Amino acid sequence: MSEQVSLIAERKPVPRLAVGPTKATQPHLAVVYATAAGEVECFDGRPMTPSQQVFSKYRTRYEVDLRPRQRSAVLGRNPLVSRDGVHAFEVRVDFCFRIDGFDGAKNWVRSGIDDALPVVHGYLTSLFHAAGQRFAIEDSFGLQMFLNQKCAQQVLLAEGLVIYGCQVTVAPDAKSKAYLESLIEAGRRETLGQAEHTPNLGAVVRQGQLDSKQQELQMEAAARQAKALEGTRIDSEGLIRQYLNTHPEDAAGAFEMLRKLEEARFATAELQNQRALALFQAMADKNLVQAGDLEVMRQLLTDVVGRAAGAGQLPAAGTPQLPGARPWDAPAAQLPSAAASGPTQTQSHLQPPYQQPPYSQPPSQPYAPAYTPTQATPVARPAYAALIYLVLDESAPDCIEELNRGLSDLHAALAAAADVSAGIRLSVLGMAATTEPRLQLETVTTATRTPILTGRQGLSYGHAFQQLRTVVAQDVGVVKAQGAQVLRPIVYFVTGGALDETDDWRDAHRALTDATGNPAAPHVIALGVGRAHTFAVRAVATRPEFGFMAPPHQDAVSAAHSCAVFLRDSVVGYGRRIAAGDPQFSVNPPDGFRRAEDAY
Repeated sequence: MSEQVSLIAERKPVPRLAVGPTKATQPHLAVVYATAAGEVECFDGRPMTPSQQVFSKYRTRYEVDLRPRQRSAVLGRNPLVSRDGVHAFEVRVDFCFRIDGFDGAKNWVRSGIDDALPVVHGYLTSLFHAAGQRFAIEDSFGLQMFLNQKCAQQVLLAEGLVIYGCQVTVAPDAKSKAYLESLIEAGRRETLGQAEHTPNLGAVVRQGQLDSKQQELQMEAAARQAKALEGTRIDSEGLIRQYLNTHPEDAAGAFEMLRKLEEARFATAELQNQRALALFQAMADKNLVQAGDLEVMRQLLTDVVGRAAGAGQLPAAGTPQLPGARPWDAPAAQLPSAAASGPTQTQSHLQPPYQQPPYSQPPSQPYAPAYTPTQATPVARPAYAALIYLVLDESAPDCIEELNRGLSDLHAALAAAADVSAGIRLSVLGMAATTEPRLQLETVTTATRTPILTGRQGLSYGHAFQQLRTVVAQDVGVVKAQGAQVLRPIVYFVTGGALDETDDWRDAHRALTDATGNPAAPHVIALGVGRAHTFAVRAVATRPEFGFMAPPHQDAVSAAHSCAVFLRDSVVGYGRRIAAGDPQFSVNPPDGFRRAEDAY
């Protein structure tokens, strides 16, 4: 609506001393007179005569155009926003307007407006206001029908204008059109993907069936081949024979393989023969071979050459006789005299046979069996005993699985290292509205059952501290009665749930950790995850360096996993130090945790 549409064709003062007849007007113009005080009159659209003008009170003469006009407008400055509040519609309106006769001409002059388009634009904007919020951006046709119904009737404005013949066209704007095109393209891809899914899935299934059948046939062929080879010798000749059976068309290849095999055997035999002869020559040169060794050496050389040639052990030949020598002859000076070579002299060099002593006379040494089973070496129990209590929150469902996995790993690590677990007494308590024992205090072995946590409602620190106050004192007395030097107990306190508002736990905590009233007061290491409160974790820990909080951005599952790894490594590491004779205890924060006093 940038161009102006002026409905005042002419505006001029009323002449007082007019000469000649009054100027005539065209049929589509209505003459309107107005006084200085704002009075307006239209004498059926006709101009006044000269005599009327002389005595008339009207000072200005207007010629108002009564012809109908047709225009088009786009509501760009006031777009209609869709239901989602983000996208907008582009609205185009084709409309007609005109002055409503002589009365409309008077009202138009009285309004003092010259351009008609702003009046029409204001009316349409107010008529269409907030209509887009009724419709989604995808339903531009619905909005179009709604707007056409609103402006279907002819409307007379107070300024004397009649608006009629409105026709509205609605479409998404450029930004919304791009959005809808993206949705349509995505839907097209989804439809196409769904249509292709069935044949693709069928192809995969069919290919899997073909692969399975091919593998089955290969296995059957391999089984038949293995059964056919059951009676075949697994040596060079047997393999060549089998090749000739399976490839009868390649007899020349089989004979070539056999020829190469024979050549390799003869070459190996020649090499072995040369090496044996060289060894024999070296031994003869150094007088390491006697006449009696000739037969043995001959047989050994013959066996070596025979095995190298693939003929097995050759038959033994007669012993070669050397002139002037008998086997194992010795110099005469070394032979015993005939007088000293009687039967008694010969029997003194023989070992008497073993005789079982009579039953009435037991042997001096007990009988030892041929096999003696290995006895397990008992593990020496360390002089120190560390009492460790794991108080784990069962009211945080996200942490239960990771903590149970950590307990299983800790149990496996202690059971697999008897020297480490010998100095550790472990107890596990599940904490919720009440605190229940999951593992009584004991040394963990392969026979010890793995404790398991169970999710429960509520969370009470006070009940846990009261339970610890009773249990720790009793356990210390029992372990001391066993003769062990008991170190100060250690409590690992893991919390991740929301604490009950009515829980008044501080008195119970003070009674547990105050060494003046409780000689068995333990160290408490507090670990906070999930919804645990930082101030509470810091207050539970018996020292500032014993309280740790998970990072605020870390989820409860990964934080519980870090706690589980920390418990396993801390307990097993302390057990190793005790086994080495070092009872000193130290603690490092879990991975990613920070001290609770630094997390305020």
